[in-house]
Amino acid sequence: MSQLDNPSQWATGADGPTDKQKGFISTLASSKNVSVDPNSLNKSEASAKISELKDAPTQNADATAGQPIQNPDTWTTGDDKATGKQMGYVAVMAKKAGESVPSEMGKTHASKKIEELKEKTGM
Repeated sequence: MSQLDNPSQWATGADGPTDKQKGFISTLASSKNVSVDPNSLNKSEASAKISELKDAPTQNADATAGQPIQNPDTWTTGDDKATGKQMGYVAVMAKKAGESVPSEMGKTHASKKIEELKEKTGM
């Protein structure tokens, strides 16, 4: 077992949770219909809570991921090819919006397109 597998041994484990951890906990908690205050956890506890919530059954399938945690314009990998999930979201929402489905786009463009299509489709 490596140190990465044991958050309680992390040198920064007692620090406050990262913004990404807080956002992920909030999204997971919403989908599991549980109340969790991510600000009450340290980084180590947040990691353990994420693992616990990921293993719990989903109760609220309509929970949304919310806004991106970081501004897509500042992503260092924003020009890289969009992920399969991003392209899948774009394809589903573009069809619903009556738009053509782009064949390729970068991660930043895909993220912005997803937000635009969420507004248009209400998804």
